[in-house]
Amino acid sequence: MNELSFDVVSHAELASVSGVLDSGSHVLLGSERDGTSSVVLLAAGIVKPAAGRVLLAGRVPFSSASARRTIAALCAEERLPTARHAAGAVQLALQARGDTRSALSVLDAAGLAHWAMRRTSDVSARETRALALALALSHPKPALLALYEPLALVGMVQERFLLDALAQLSKNGAIVLATAGRVEDALRLGGEVHALERGIWLDSAESRTPPLQLTLRIQTPDAERLAACLAGAPEISEVTQVGALELLVHGTDLKRVASRVIANARAASLRISALRQDASALESLATARAGIAHAFDAARPQ
Repeated sequence: MNELSFDVVSHAELASVSGVLDSGSHVLLGSERDGTSSVVLLAAGIVKPAAGRVLLAGRVPFSSASARRTIAALCAEERLPTARHAAGAVQLALQARGDTRSALSVLDAAGLAHWAMRRTSDVSARETRALALALALSHPKPALLALYEPLALVGMVQERFLLDALAQLSKNGAIVLATAGRVEDALRLGGEVHALERGIWLDSAESRTPPLQLTLRIQTPDAERLAACLAGAPEISEVTQVGALELLVHGTDLKRVASRVIANARAASLRISALRQDASALESLATARAGIAHAFDAARPQ
């Protein structure tokens, strides 16, 4: 059975992490400081856990070369094999996993063929990760894809290509584990949502509690009047006035909440000097994880 398991694993930021992932798509929501990068390194067998055990299909990736050959990974930091040009580096990586395809075919599929003759010394850190992503997605039959923030490379690699490749590999029986630092990215990646909070693995949410709340912080000299205008708006769950010049407006749909605020301010000729979303602190994931699952299910195409 294709299964990735963490058995009381402690390493760097991770504290006694236990969990089992089976074939299909999984998204790990959290930041590098929460340990998402360490999870990718451990799952891919690149580092050995300080304590506990990681298994892929019953084998230890760190000590099993045959297990590692079934893994495609994208880490937070990547290095290219030593070669003069990007195509040469990709070719060496393909040979290392026993893949007979040409580097150009892999680069072309990812829309990166124009990088083939670029000197590796001129390839930036982000571009190196894009090449590593192209290699990972080209793996012919992976048991596991462990990908750190793959959506951060959209613009170099086309999002549709990335998402279609992940969906196909998942359909073919691979375990796809991708990390995301934002709820919006988790929804775009699709799959079962998990979360890390300061090294603690939070179970995938299954209950159906109200969706994750967001907050718009609005600075306006007309705070009291704008608050009155927004009272009762269906898109807005709560309005809180903070001092004389600031409002906190809460809701679940960023676009609808912002549109309502702007429309009401214009209709009443009220001035807004600043409007920004408060970042969703990952410290709040313990109480918000059920809302994440609810939002994901609502966004899934019917």
